[in-house]
Amino acid sequence: MQMINPQVQAADPKNLCSRRFRYKTMLLFGLMYPIAGVEAQITITEIQALKYPAVIKNLTGNTTVVINWKGQLGNATNATLFDNDYHQGRYLVTSDTSLPITIDFFQLSNETKINLKTFRLRYKNKTYKSFPVSGLTNPGVNGVYLDIGAKVVAGKKSIAGQKYPQYTLTIEEQ
Repeated sequence: MQMINPQVQAADPKNLCSRRFRYKTMLLFGLMYPIAGVEAQITITEIQALKYPAVIKNLTGNTTVVINWKGQLGNATNATLFDNDYHQGRYLVTSDTSLPITIDFFQLSNETKINLKTFRLRYKNKTYKSFPVSGLTNPGVNGVYLDIGAKVVAGKKSIAGQKYPQYTLTIEEQ
């Protein structure tokens, strides 16, 4: 595969191997819930969104990029990178109560033939692989950092170009 200057790529739609994927993510919301007549609040502050590097789309199979919760490129990555601009998602979670919490993390399927898979979430020195996760210790008013990672897979028949797969992170008090 030949790497081509990014300014030339957009002007040459026939050269599919020179197209770029740019993966971005989005945190959707923090939640407020009334509890026992008192309004309690969980706050999710995005420190950095999960970010994938720009890559060259594989022409013979799926294109896979893994960014783990530590912000490192995973071994299942099978794409040629255009840049090293990637990192895990990091969020500061706080609560004004001491109730246990539930965390859910899933993709929104907003990009055709582009899927987020193998979600990993790190909370209070423990890694979670399936969601939702219930009965977790409350982060309290000082808060706890939550780190996330995931695998993004662009199907063989996906169209080359910039992609923005999105996910939802929800946290509720029980």
